[in-house]
Amino acid sequence: MTSPQPEQDRIAQLEAKVAELSTRDGGVGSRLTRLLKLMPWLMASHFLIGAPALLISLGVAYATFVQAEATKKMQQADAWPFVSYGTSNVNEKGERVISLVLSNNGVGPALLGPIEISYQGKPVRDPRDLLLKCCGPDGLRGLSLSTSPSSDIVARPGESINFMQIVETPENKAVWDRFEKERWKLQVRSCYCSIFDECWTIEGAQSKPKAVAQCPADWVRFRER
Repeated sequence: MTSPQPEQDRIAQLEAKVAELSTRDGGVGSRLTRLLKLMPWLMASHFLIGAPALLISLGVAYATFVQAEATKKMQQADAWPFVSYGTSNVNEKGERVISLVLSNNGVGPALLGPIEISYQGKPVRDPRDLLLKCCGPDGLRGLSLSTSPSSDIVARPGESINFMQIVETPENKAVWDRFEKERWKLQVRSCYCSIFDECWTIEGAQSKPKAVAQCPADWVRFRER
C-alpha cells in the first residue's frame, strides 16, 4: 500500500510557493480579494450614473409621442367636416321650391358617400320612384324636377348640395302640395368621410354624426336619376 506522505509533501510545497508569490508581488492576492468584494458596489455606481440618462431618454421619447399625437389631432380638427341633412319649401328668391339638401357646416371638405332615402320604411331608388310612391301615379305629371349628385362627390366647407328640387307650377300644384306634406315622413341617412379617412353617418335632420370605420356597403343607394 502506497504511503500518502509524498502527495501531502507536494501540496505543502505548492502552498508555500503561492504564499511566496503573494508576498513577493506586494499582496496581489489580497488586493484581488478586496476588488472582488467591491465589484457589487462598482456595478451599482455605474447603474446609478446611467439611470438618469435612461430616464431622460424615456421622458424625451414620451414627450415626442405626445407632441406627435397632439399635432395629428390638431390637423384632423382643422379638416373636420360636419354634414347635415335638411329640407325647405322656399328658395332664396322666395319662390315655392321643395328642396332636399346636404350641407357641410364643418371646417374641412367632406367626401360624400352613399345616401339612402326611405318612405314608409321602404328605400326608394331615385326621385321618380319617390314621387310615385308618395304621391300616386300622377306624381310625375307636369313635374318640374331638378336633381344633382349626392354621392361620391366633395362638399366644400359651407357648401350645400340640393340633390332634389321641385318647383311649384300650375301643372304640378297637386303633386307639389302632396309632397310638401309627405317630405317630413322621409327617413334620410347619409355617410361622409374626411380627408384623413375618418367616416361618419347621419340619420335625419339635425342628427349627431356617428363615427364608423367605413361607409356602409349594404344601403340602397339613392341616385339622382
